[in-house]
Amino acid sequence: MELSRLAVRLRPRGGWEAMDLGFHMARTWWRPVWGTWCAVFVPTALLLHLLFWEYPGIAMAITWWLKPVFDRFVLHVVSRAVFGVPPGVRETLGAWRQVLSPGLFAALTLQRFSLARSFTLAVPQLEHQTGTAGRARRNALGRRLRGYAIWLTSTCSFFELFVILSVGIGLQLLAPGAHSGDLDFERLFAARGEEGAWSWTNSVPWCIAIAAIEPFYVCAGFALYLNRRSILEGWDIELQLRRLDERLSRPAATLAAALFAAVLLAAVPAEPAHAQQKSPREEVREVLKAPELVPWREEMRWQFRREPDKDPKPRADGPAWGEFGRFIASLAQALAWIAAALLVAAVLYYLVRYVRARIAERRGDDWQPPEALFGLAVAPESLPDDVAATAAALAREGRVREALSLLYRGALSALVHRERVRLVEGDTEADTLVAAKRVLPRPAADYFGSLVGAWIAAAYAGRLPDTEGAVALAGGWAAHFAPPRAEARA
Repeated sequence: MELSRLAVRLRPRGGWEAMDLGFHMARTWWRPVWGTWCAVFVPTALLLHLLFWEYPGIAMAITWWLKPVFDRFVLHVVSRAVFGVPPGVRETLGAWRQVLSPGLFAALTLQRFSLARSFTLAVPQLEHQTGTAGRARRNALGRRLRGYAIWLTSTCSFFELFVILSVGIGLQLLAPGAHSGDLDFERLFAARGEEGAWSWTNSVPWCIAIAAIEPFYVCAGFALYLNRRSILEGWDIELQLRRLDERLSRPAATLAAALFAAVLLAAVPAEPAHAQQKSPREEVREVLKAPELVPWREEMRWQFRREPDKDPKPRADGPAWGEFGRFIASLAQALAWIAAALLVAAVLYYLVRYVRARIAERRGDDWQPPEALFGLAVAPESLPDDVAATAAALAREGRVREALSLLYRGALSALVHRERVRLVEGDTEADTLVAAKRVLPRPAADYFGSLVGAWIAAAYAGRLPDTEGAVALAGGWAAHFAPPRAEARA
């Protein structure tokens, strides 16, 4: 993750301030955010209402259930916008495989009713952590900000209700014909009668409310996620250290800093002897008294507040509450059928996938090596004829990072095209190392481990080996991954 490309000012924030940052992000990148949202939400909602023309309430329930699918496209846009230029609508729709995996099935089943789903959505989609690892990661992220994420869900739900009522009232007031001006909301939940059933006039305000509020909800949850990660991993400190390193790397700045430090040291008076006689334990205690190091803990408890003086009068149930119960029962029945259908579809999907994998494993010729892995081109035609010599030349020119990238690409190309190792886009460097040890001899596997370690240090920590080390890695690559002579001539 390249923190230097962040388009937002990174610093630890409170929960409410982080959500406000998310709302500002949504307003700043509103074109790709709402463009992508409308491109996936509007056709789906329209298609479902056309399929369930006589039962728009079922179409509404299915559309509501699929909101985590639409949220993933918005998160794809805003997560790339904060690290550079936001992707366009066509580019986002073209990356639908990357957007919808992994963790989509869990998002539509076990985690569908999570009140902090916008906050934890980035864990499976961006970090690719699912199962036990994903659950542990969500618990670690939510220790201080999960309560704010729940408040965000509740607040956005109330805003959606407000927009629904506002649009519904506006449509009722603008409808032609005489009316008394009294709004009868009981007809909304009635189960019988043409005027009382859920109709298109109810679905239109609901779809408008979802389209207006949901992108704000996703962006605010992602801002909470970024804020929590910056607190846990010290991103703001890392950025300041990098900027300080850039300033000190300049010769003039280094010389000025050294002269300034020498002047300060010469001006500081010598410490008296009695002040230098403190024990290390006393010095540690004095340091710990600083307000920045005082330990604190944040707790939240629910406490019942009884007011015996106020005795509200029992309220008689209106005539529409029975119909409201029938509406809720019908909605629960529809959701149960949807859950059963999703479960059957998931079982069939994984069964077909398992059968195809077994058949492909027996045939051994159905798998096609990928053209790119982890954003790196690994096709043989994308590499120079002599990878080792080219990488050594780059290292001698001072382009050590490009040399390591070329060696790593060449090794991955040899693994997937020559050794037929089945690597996919979601694999990590550790996965490639494990897969390589299964097919490579011991010396080649040890060399590949050294190459992967050097690449990880260069790509994620900015620690580049010296020129001699990079040239040595290039020479080792020629010994273990260079193609045979007949294959090289061909």
